Amino acid sequence: MDSSDDQQDPSRMVKWSPPYRRENVEMPEFDLVEIERDAPIGRIVLNSPEKRNPLGYERLLQIEMAAKLLELDDTIRVIIIKGQGPSFSAGYDITPVKKGERQRNMPPGGYINPKRDRLWQSYDLEHARVYMTLFDLQKPVIAQIHGACLAGGTELAGFCDLRIVAEDAKIGWPVGRNWSPGNLQYIPWLVGMTKAKYYMFTCEPMSGLEAVQCQWASEAVPEDKLEERTEELAHLIALTPTDLIMMTKRSINRQFEVMGFKTGIATSVDLLALSSFRDQGIYASRSEEGEMGDEFMRRAERDGLKAALKWREETFGNAYRDSEREADKGDAAQNSPDSD
Repeated sequence: MDSSDDQQDPSRMVKWSPPYRRENVEMPEFDLVEIERDAPIGRIVLNSPEKRNPLGYERLLQIEMAAKLLELDDTIRVIIIKGQGPSFSAGYDITPVKKGERQRNMPPGGYINPKRDRLWQSYDLEHARVYMTLFDLQKPVIAQIHGACLAGGTELAGFCDLRIVAEDAKIGWPVGRNWSPGNLQYIPWLVGMTKAKYYMFTCEPMSGLEAVQCQWASEAVPEDKLEERTEELAHLIALTPTDLIMMTKRSINRQFEVMGFKTGIATSVDLLALSSFRDQGIYASRSEEGEMGDEFMRRAERDGLKAALKWREETFGNAYRDSEREADKGDAAQNSPDSD
C-alpha cells in the first residue's frame, strides 16, 4: 500500500514536454496566463492583477508552455511578457497555506521527496528550468515592466532577453534581508560586481531609471508610453528573420555560458539550499510550541502576511509598500515581495 504522502492529488492538470512541430498532444488549460497572437508579436500576459501577478508553480509552468507554443508558431518572431493591473509581478506567492488549501508555490505533494527536496532545493531548480527555457528559446523575449517587479518577478524578467521598464517601476530583492542570498544569482551578470553587492546587501529597490543606468534594464520610458515603446521595439526586432536572430541570440548567450553563467546559476541554487537551513532560515526547525525558526513565516501564519511584511520593512529599513492604502489592497502581493 502507498503511504498517504504518496497518494495522487485528486485534481488533474495537463503537464507536458514541449511538443514538436505538428505533434498532436492534449493542450493544457491556460488560466493563469493569457496568450495573445498578433503576428509577428506574441504576448504572454500574467492575469492576476488583484494580487499583483504572483508567481507560483502552475503559473510558471504555464509561462513556459506558452513560450514553447509561441516558439512553434512561425508567424511569431518576438515574445513579450507583461502583467495586467498595477504591477508586472510582485514575486513568488508566499501567502501561508491553510490546512486543506492547495499549495500555490510548489506541487501539492512536493517535487521528488518532501524531505530531500529541501536539501536538493528542488523548488529553485524548477524555477531555473523554466527560466532557462526562456533564455534558450529561439525567439527574443522582452519583459515589459511597470509597477512592482520584486523578488521572483525580477528573476522572471532577468532571464528575458530585454527588459523595457517604466521610469517609476520599483525593482528589488526584499527577501535578501531575511531569506535568500539570491535564489538564482543572475544579477552580477547583468550589472557587475559592485552594483550587485550594493543591490543585494542593502535590498533597496531601484527605479526604472536606475535600472537602466546600471544595465539591469534595456530602456526606461514614462509608464504611459511603456506599451507603445515595447511594441515598437518588438516590431523593429521582428524585421529580422527568426533563423538569423536565433543564432544571434545563441551567439551572445554562448559567450556568457563559456564564462560560466549556467554553472554560476546552478551554484546559487546550492547556496540557497544551505542558507535555508540557517537558524532563522525558512527550513529551520521549530520548537514544539512553534517558536524559533523563520520569524517572518511565523508572523505571517499568526498575524497574516500584511503584518509580516510590515514587520520586515520596519526591522530592516526597506520601503517597498507605497502606503498603508497599498498594503490594504490584497494579501499575496501587495506591492511587496513573494519569494524564498
